[in-house]
Amino acid sequence: MSRLILDDATGIDDGGLVRGETVAAWQAPAGPVAWAVEDWLPEPEIVAQARLGEWEAVLARVGRHAQLGVRHDGDRPAWHGLSKSPDDMSRGAIGAALLAPGRLADVTAVTGRESFTGIHVPGAHRVQQLVVPRIVEHPQGDEMEPAEARFAVGAPPAQAPAAPLDLPEDLTASLLRRLRRTPVDVVRIAVGLHVAETWELPDGFRAQVVYDVAPGRTQGYVLDPDGTPHSTLQPCRNHHLAGVLQWCTHCLRPTCAACTETVRACALCQGAACGDCVVTEDGRCRACAVLAKVGIFARGRFGVTAGGAAWHGESTNVQVTVRRQGTWWTLERWDRNGRVTIPLAPEQVHSRYR
Repeated sequence: MSRLILDDATGIDDGGLVRGETVAAWQAPAGPVAWAVEDWLPEPEIVAQARLGEWEAVLARVGRHAQLGVRHDGDRPAWHGLSKSPDDMSRGAIGAALLAPGRLADVTAVTGRESFTGIHVPGAHRVQQLVVPRIVEHPQGDEMEPAEARFAVGAPPAQAPAAPLDLPEDLTASLLRRLRRTPVDVVRIAVGLHVAETWELPDGFRAQVVYDVAPGRTQGYVLDPDGTPHSTLQPCRNHHLAGVLQWCTHCLRPTCAACTETVRACALCQGAACGDCVVTEDGRCRACAVLAKVGIFARGRFGVTAGGAAWHGESTNVQVTVRRQGTWWTLERWDRNGRVTIPLAPEQVHSRYR
């Protein structure tokens, strides 16, 4: 087996540092090896280290890009190439920038910070925007060229100390076999964006909104609870920004899914009423809560003939009339959306109206 000769008595072979009969075998590093990671970007993995007297040596790699580093008595190290892989250097630069030191990443899709269109809030203006990468691991799709991907994600150019391929072939091969005993993991990722914005509304209130931009897409969306995407948002009465507002037919103020008093259907008339305008424990709106029987002389005004009965209730913007004509029960509701007449089952009304 060939050796790298360091001085008259010391050399490096597959086993480690050798001086006469003394061998300082390759070992996993006990801690950081500061001199061995200088001048690298990304920082390499130090797979093995050996020390013998004033000599130190390391086997360093970024994926399949591997080098032997040798230092004497604290001097600057000399580096010798074992294998070259510009692609893995780019993968390492991506992984270090987006995942963690020592990670290598292939990229399938990228949305850059300068290439997306955010959401829009009519009548308001954006006063702050924070954009950070959003990493999706194990995506579908073909992988980009590593150098192209590194540029697309904005990772800095990779670099390593100058290292000629000047070792004997058999020594290079044996050191590479040693390195390959520890596998290299490359993770597939796609890179989208996570966006946080502050918008100043017409009344001066500042509202926050957070949304994602999918990898490879350029339009950002806010999702409704049912998953419907929206690129245009509106403020509700609590200053939440939402894609869809639900308007209360009583107070005529909008709520959204995030509001505690969000609009729901009245338990009787089925009209849209916010939590503040549902005023009974059983879920009736303000108009249904005050339904009162119409006197005998006023029944005609409510479309009820002799033998029938009617109950009527009103809130500021809603009117509800319940009618009984023979065995038929109906409910009529007037609100901002027009007039609706619905049949009622007797069990819905008999406990309340006689």
